[in-house]
Amino acid sequence: MIRVLIVDDDKLARRGLVSLMDWEAYGMVVAGDVQNGKTALQFVREHPVDLVFVDIDMPEMNGIEFMEECRKIKPEVQFVVLSFFENFSYVQATLRLGGLDYISKTSMELDNGDAILQRILEKYEQRNNKALPPKEMGEELAAIWEVCRTQHWFFSDGAFERLKELISQVEPKASNVRRLEMMIARYIGELEGMLELPEIMVPLFSDTEEIVQWLSSYRSKVYESMADRSLGSDAERILKAVIYMKEHLEEDLSTSTVAEYIGCSRSYFCIIFKKLSGLSFGDYLQQVRIERAKELLLNSSDSVTEIAFSSGYNDIYYFNRVFRKAVNCSPMEFRKNRGRTGG
Repeated sequence: MIRVLIVDDDKLARRGLVSLMDWEAYGMVVAGDVQNGKTALQFVREHPVDLVFVDIDMPEMNGIEFMEECRKIKPEVQFVVLSFFENFSYVQATLRLGGLDYISKTSMELDNGDAILQRILEKYEQRNNKALPPKEMGEELAAIWEVCRTQHWFFSDGAFERLKELISQVEPKASNVRRLEMMIARYIGELEGMLELPEIMVPLFSDTEEIVQWLSSYRSKVYESMADRSLGSDAERILKAVIYMKEHLEEDLSTSTVAEYIGCSRSYFCIIFKKLSGLSFGDYLQQVRIERAKELLLNSSDSVTEIAFSSGYNDIYYFNRVFRKAVNCSPMEFRKNRGRTGG
């Protein structure tokens, strides 16, 4: 079902819209209705929403301002703008922000509600189908698209390693490199919106190796830039959380500790963390701790016990058990074989 949020400062208009439309017949359900843009932003942060019907003229935060802010925290949400006025500048702004439709409230009284929802549903499905990989895309490129579109690669080192591996396996012919450029430009653009980053131009690459190097450099620079950034969007908060976890691996980290650090409730933190990283907090923490241990085993002369403590494990026996399960060998075997054994 497409989950709909209705935003209008006129309570009667909201109630009328809810009762006017046969939402269920078009695969939609009204998840909520609120009276202003600020309340709507909070609702979107705390509840799953796919489509927002938003009034353009509201006090405190108008519809355009709401759309701009909403796209920063939930870029996948779609919009239908409502207004009493046929204003061309509003129409332009609606399209610029990815709005599906611009509907005059006066025409809604005349139009058939079914016709409106049918039109919106068609546009919604068309927009979402554009997110599907083209049929002519090869299997390797489709796999890369699947990793890229979730944005997990930016927040999870494991997903990023997977992305680099997939790109490296692509035949480096010109047509593949050009398609990868377009794909990367698209998803870098989405990241810039999520993280409120300045726009950059994705360069032209000569081969897949250059793409991997550029992505690694870009990702590292954004991570470094977060040190001086204040907390903003959900994506910024989760990136701050990821960085904090890596810098405090040897400590007794918990969801409550990290959620408090980024100024977020524990329950909401768990939801957005998994959405952006692709892993639960516990699975992610174990992943980065094991990666830290592997790095130390290969690049330091510390004992296994010291490495366990540096990676956040106070129980050497538990560390050995977790490491063997994750890597398919013991820490000493991993060091002896210089990382060639297991995963």
